[in-house]
Amino acid sequence: MFKRVLVPTDFTDEADQVLEYVAGLRGRGVEEVVLVHVIDIGRTTAGPVAPKIMEVIEEKLGPRQRRLSEAGFKVFPEILEGVPSTEVLRAADDKDCSLIITGSHGKLPVEEMFFGSVSEAVTRHSDVPVLLLRYSMLSDLAAAGQLNDYAKASFSKILFPTDFTEVSDAAMDELKELSEIGPGEVVTLHVIDTKRSETETENLEQLDACYIDCGRIAEQLAQRKMRATTICEVGDPVQGILAAAEKEDATMIIMGSHGRGMVREWLDGSVSLSILRQTDRPLMVIRRVA
Repeated sequence: MFKRVLVPTDFTDEADQVLEYVAGLRGRGVEEVVLVHVIDIGRTTAGPVAPKIMEVIEEKLGPRQRRLSEAGFKVFPEILEGVPSTEVLRAADDKDCSLIITGSHGKLPVEEMFFGSVSEAVTRHSDVPVLLLRYSMLSDLAAAGQLNDYAKASFSKILFPTDFTEVSDAAMDELKELSEIGPGEVVTLHVIDTKRSETETENLEQLDACYIDCGRIAEQLAQRKMRATTICEVGDPVQGILAAAEKEDATMIIMGSHGRGMVREWLDGSVSLSILRQTDRPLMVIRRVA
């Protein structure tokens, strides 16, 4: 499944907690880690990076590489220069990675417009799935000494929100591959958006269609030996997903994304990024590539 993953690091405590989470994924299909640090050209002077700076970066990268090696991974360290999100995406492609794992502060749209967000930029444009981990969640788990165990259990119970579009179909294809690492249960969720339905009759018709479509998904998952349950409801999609994740005690949310640009997302809203900004559990976003 996700044999080779890419993990960016900026050497902060938060980034180290992401690495500790990754260490807990050994035995869950992950065997190789491309460990990337990007020297942000927007924060350095023009010209080649001084040898002394490169030496310091290599010294910082060393212990983190050893931590992952001790956890049983084959590690490929990379020091790159450029725009961080661009270089992370380029490295994922060049190194044939099947997943990017990164942390996120979960910035609000206005904050992101002014201050930027590497993780959200990567999510919008990545051709491979991106597993996003809220730093606040990681910090709480690390303080309780539960981070490694939490990672091992991450794929136990998946919440799979779907809108039955090609975007969700692409996410479904990735979800079915997870049968290789044996998630115990998948909860398929469809929330009929009250802002897009006009009458109660229309809602009831969509609910009937939802159970039929979710039934087909359950059959596909059953063929992969994955137990599936279904939730169909009417309401606000973002709040419905967050509530279902809490009620079902999901260990991860996996969903598709259209990969909108920042300005369009700010104006129109994006369910996946809204979930990221509010959820307290890992979120895997799968962008449909045309």
